[in-house]
Amino acid sequence: MRLFDPEKEPDGDALAPHHFYVGVALSLFGFASIWPYYPATGAGFAFIGLLVALDDVIEHMTPYPTPLDQVWKRIVYPIVEKIEAQTRS
Repeated sequence: MRLFDPEKEPDGDALAPHHFYVGVALSLFGFASIWPYYPATGAGFAFIGLLVALDDVIEHMTPYPTPLDQVWKRIVYPIVEKIEAQTRS
């Protein structure tokens, strides 16, 4: 059995839990829960969350590769493939 490759399937469902929602949730968490007590850390969480959300918007709007997409293709996916190959043996 081969790992599901997300690049071969279109993202047809706009409400699917893409990293846009994760980024927005991280931003809101940083702003609402951390910022009042630790402003610099909360601002960092909010900023990183917005970058994650923006990465997803750009990925789905354009044919250009984004940083998180490249991390998946070059680092995470090869590791997952190696782990799956070991479990199949």
